Order: sequence, then C-alpha cells, then structure tokens
Amino acid sequence: MKHIQKTLLVLTLLSGIIFSAHAQEEFFKAPDFAQIKRDVTSSSSSYYYPTLLEKYLTSDAMMTPQEGRHLYFGYVYQPGYVPTDTSSHNAMLAEALSKKSFTPQDYTNILQSADALLLEDPFNLRALNAKLLVYAQQNNTEAYKKVARQRRIVQDAIVGTGDGMSEKTPFYVIKVAHEYDILPFLGYTFGGEDKILKGNKVNYLSLGKNRFGVEKVYFNISPVVDHVSSHGGGKM
Repeated sequence: MKHIQKTLLVLTLLSGIIFSAHAQEEFFKAPDFAQIKRDVTSSSSSYYYPTLLEKYLTSDAMMTPQEGRHLYFGYVYQPGYVPTDTSSHNAMLAEALSKKSFTPQDYTNILQSADALLLEDPFNLRALNAKLLVYAQQNNTEAYKKVARQRRIVQDAIVGTGDGMSEKTPFYVIKVAHEYDILPFLGYTFGGEDKILKGNKVNYLSLGKNRFGVEKVYFNISPVVDHVSSHGGGKM
C-alpha cells in the first residue's frame, strides 16, 4: 500500500509536466533497445538518427514524444556516445555558476561552457539549465523557448520509461549523470547514497526529505553497463 501511495503521488506530479501527447500512449514503457537500434540506423526509417538530431538541435516544436524517445536512447548507437561524465567543462560551468551575482562576461562564460558540454553530451540537463538561466536574465525569449523545448524532450524521454519506485519500474538513462540531473525536475534532492544492485543493471539514489515521502529512486543504466563492459570495464 505504501508503494502504491508513493507511486500515485509521483504520477500526480508527472502528469502535469509530461507532454499532453503522452496521454494517447502507454504512460510508462521501458525502451525497446533492439527496435530503437533498427529504427535509428535505417536511412529509410522516420526515426533515422541524423534526422532526429537535426530536429532536436533546431528545437523543432513538432518533434513527437516517440521521436524524442528514439533520439535520446538511440544516441547509444552513435559514434559520439560516451557514458562517462568526466569533461573539464563541468568544473568550468560549476565555477561560473557559483557566483552570487553575474556580469555580462559571466553570462558569456556560462554559455560557452554549456555549449562545450552539449557538444560532448547533447542531452546534458545541467548545461541546458545553465543556458535557460542566462537567457532568462537576458530576457532572450526566443532562445529560452528553444532550449526549454530541448530540455523537455530529454526529460520526457526519461520519465516516460517508468515511475522510478522500484527496480522493476526504473527510469532508464543513458548516462549516470542524467540520474542526478533529473532529480530536481522530479522534486527531489540527492540523499547521499548511490548503489548498484548486485547482479543487475539497476542502481538507486537515496533522496533527501521530500513531500512524497520517497526514500529512493531507481534507474536502469543498462546502456552504460553494456558500453563500459564492451570497452574493457572502467568507471561509470
């Protein structure tokens, strides 16, 4: 019963922030990676990856939730996919954002670091959020709307895969960093514990105190595990 109550609370939150187009689809659905791979690698497919990426980068307002799902999860089959998050631009962006007040040069530095991160990871939510901060301060409405649509595409792709309340219904992500970045969107803060379940491709993050009373959120990181394993192991 406790699990059901928590799930209903999370569903209530998500129902208000996921694209209305999702109402016509199954609310939660784990990605079919085999099908996605076939779709994004076929030049005759409507989900051919170069086409999807172009739509995303130009912030096409007509991009559908299914296209967004193929875009996000299909990235693991692209040459540029790297599941680790060790870019030097992370520290540069964090430093630029740490100030209590910002000058025009600070805004320029933030945008430069964010854009550099997005070249390495087109779905980096921290970078997208940083750009939104700058554009909001600059009253750059058009640029803000463009980046907001991109952020929504990434968020919807992730939260459309599960409710995150158990290892059987996890959110799927293609980078461990995306787990942390999606927490504020869900109304959570990180509680300090990150643990991979033994014999599984699922891990959980403990949470700080929240209005839902949720203690952990579960994530499936199978693309990360598979990629790292195929490249001889290493840090995830």
